[in-house]
Amino acid sequence: MSNKRLPDLSRREYLAGAATVGALGAGGLVYNGDLPFTESEMPTFVAQQGYLRWELEPMSYEDQTVKEFYGYGDGGEASANPSAPLVEDDAASRVFAYTGPVNDSLGFLHGGPTGPAGEADFAFSGLNRSKGEWVVRDDPADADDDYEPWAGGNQRVDWQWPAGSTDGGAFWNAFESTVKITPKTLSGVDSWRLLSGSNPADATVHELSPEKPLKIREAKRPVKTMNVDVMPESEDNVFDPYSQDTLDVAVKPGGEVGPDDLDPGNYSLYFGSREYLAGQNGASPQKTMTVEGDLLLKYKISAANFSLSDRTAYLVGKSKSGAWVRGTDAIHPGGFGTGEPTGDLVVSDLHVDAAGADEQNLNGEWVAFQNAGDATLDLTGYTVLDEEGWEFHLPDGFTLDPQETVRLHTGSGEYGPHNLYWGLESEVWQNGGGTVLVEDDTGTTVVEYEYPRN
Repeated sequence: MSNKRLPDLSRREYLAGAATVGALGAGGLVYNGDLPFTESEMPTFVAQQGYLRWELEPMSYEDQTVKEFYGYGDGGEASANPSAPLVEDDAASRVFAYTGPVNDSLGFLHGGPTGPAGEADFAFSGLNRSKGEWVVRDDPADADDDYEPWAGGNQRVDWQWPAGSTDGGAFWNAFESTVKITPKTLSGVDSWRLLSGSNPADATVHELSPEKPLKIREAKRPVKTMNVDVMPESEDNVFDPYSQDTLDVAVKPGGEVGPDDLDPGNYSLYFGSREYLAGQNGASPQKTMTVEGDLLLKYKISAANFSLSDRTAYLVGKSKSGAWVRGTDAIHPGGFGTGEPTGDLVVSDLHVDAAGADEQNLNGEWVAFQNAGDATLDLTGYTVLDEEGWEFHLPDGFTLDPQETVRLHTGSGEYGPHNLYWGLESEVWQNGGGTVLVEDDTGTTVVEYEYPRN
């Protein structure tokens, strides 16, 4: 069986150049900054935490309203039951936009089927009750209706849920102005996540800081990616996070925005940890230069505010054209987690029973693989198999960084950093159960995962 192939790029170049979330219609010009953007380049919404920005594309599903999609109380259960998979096995608090037959909604979904009891208390501003309303407010386990009293009414919501359950809500016509979401309490969840993408089963996940507010507004300019290489002369990216020395950060060709598109003398490029940038802070370059086509930036290490637990460095700012730009690279402050690292491929989740007729929703059937180790896994030559003899050969040069996840969908689509597509016209994984097998480049079985689980 033939598979699509990744471009001949390094992993860093591929990640930086992968396509971001969707756009409005084609045609026309939108002027923002020095150069015009076509409307096809513009995202629907932009989400922002401090200096961090992400394009946010609303979900949709079979022309359902957000209330139909949310599925509160289906089957007599008190938990939310979305029409398409949004809840992973791990417990998380999720925020997303949803577009229905009329206008867009702001949605929340907390908890998970194997997670502990939890609480998500948020304060809001910008929700206009004269033009919109909460159409799904709560799914309490011990209440007969969908409406519990909220402290602070419309602008403060305290969701609570029991173990193994979910909770959440949706505000219809939410984006008449900028919406600000401030977490007050997040307990019983591992992370706060922003979900983006028109297909709920294939949403891009952005990890948010649980300590900082999130703003969502209609987009005025796109958010583009850069190919960033921290310490380009080093493979391990090990440094003392409290040192007064400088750290080299290179912007290389291969991203949506390249070195020639940047002007750090006039358009700031802030560098640092996610938490620091999410608080509207960041290190500014001490020196810039062009070296063999790369833009080399030197930052004072201590100014970037990394801690020993940080594993990702962010570079954010604005290009000459006015587009927001973002790039990341893996780091190991203090050298922790480097030693003799190992990779460990595991099945982290799967969805074998796609919504609707299986053969009409093949991308709703997928298996997710995670690198549960602390070293990058090179999956060149690896093969995914099922018991019936179907084979999917991982693309040459495809790697998974530590804790990174990739979904293998049964249907067709464009390869991305977190999604691959088998390109089949019939289902692979049986609803009644089976085994997921993975062989490495020597033919040795490295994953043997039995299910049913849907």
